[in-house]
Amino acid sequence: MSPSSFFQKLLIVSALTGLVLAGLHFLAVQAQEHAVFSGISIALFVLICVGLYYAGKSAAGSKNRNAFTNLVSVSVFGKMVVALAVLFLYQQIAQPTNQWFVGIFLWCYIVYTSFEVWFMTKLARS
Repeated sequence: MSPSSFFQKLLIVSALTGLVLAGLHFLAVQAQEHAVFSGISIALFVLICVGLYYAGKSAAGSKNRNAFTNLVSVSVFGKMVVALAVLFLYQQIAQPTNQWFVGIFLWCYIVYTSFEVWFMTKLARS
């Protein structure tokens, strides 16, 4: 997968995720207080995807046969730790009045994890 193809698909995924979240903020008043957090969540997952793309591209071309598998293992654990840390920090810093931010973050996590599985599979096959 070429970088231009990756970034085009990442842009599409991010735009669709943003549209869904914008619709949620428009329809659910309780979610509106988390609009900035939604943008931060999307930006965080975009950065993770970009980092994983380049790391995966490097690992897929490595002479070490276990490099790609190790990358996947570390990325799964690392992303879970980062996700929990972000949720905890947001709750401590912003002290939100409701729990809608968890659903918003979970939506982003699921969308971008699905995208990661797709592009990492493409990288592994190349």
